[in-house]
Amino acid sequence: MESKGRVQSIDRAVAILKCFSEKKRELKLSEIADKLDLNKSTVHGIITTLKYHGLIDQDDETQKYRLGLFLIELGDIVTNSLDVRAIATPIIEDVCNKLEETVHIGSLDDMEVIYIDKKESNQSMRIFTTIGARNPAHCTGLGKIMLAYMNEDYVAKRLQEELKQLTPNTITDKTKLIRELAKIKENGYAIDNEENNIGLICIAAPIFDFSGKVKYGISVSGPTIRMTDDKIRETMRVIKNAAKEVSYKLGYKEQ
Repeated sequence: MESKGRVQSIDRAVAILKCFSEKKRELKLSEIADKLDLNKSTVHGIITTLKYHGLIDQDDETQKYRLGLFLIELGDIVTNSLDVRAIATPIIEDVCNKLEETVHIGSLDDMEVIYIDKKESNQSMRIFTTIGARNPAHCTGLGKIMLAYMNEDYVAKRLQEELKQLTPNTITDKTKLIRELAKIKENGYAIDNEENNIGLICIAAPIFDFSGKVKYGISVSGPTIRMTDDKIRETMRVIKNAAKEVSYKLGYKEQ
């Protein structure tokens, strides 16, 4: 990274904040100074300023330092400003260009999928959906991928014993669907094999937010005539990578 235009004292202040981690939540002044290879008086001066602004706190008994509560306020501002559509748009455009199939971003509203973004392919056979449209979660790739990462007890309570059948391939048995959701979570992707529309295959992957929850999904849909075994395998790879990219940009950190 270029040093031109950077302010040394701010660089050092940021470096101090970065000393703290999940494993090192509290640190002594000497520990911070040693880690940054700075003298104690320099570190103390910067920490005093950070304390004044609420970015660093100090335990009165141990005299150890920890991150300040004002960082929570700043973090809330950042997370609330993360717009999944703004983040995902260039990524789904890239997926669409690579696979030449329609790409959706969806969220879950109870047991329904809502399409919140879409990039349509230029193929002659297209998928006719609209942003804001809804579909049952139990028979769509997007719906199943998001249900798979929800609390199992909640899903079991919300699902009806007999699920609505839209095609001969729709899973209508609640117990069978719950078993499928477990496999989907294990595999990291979901397939709608003509379960919502005859002649249409959909492959979906989970999008994690900064807290590690799956609030969105990304999917690729195409007609069965184009979704060959090789195309499905390629789609799985591309869609999972795209989902990871969106997740990371939403602040997700893989464990």
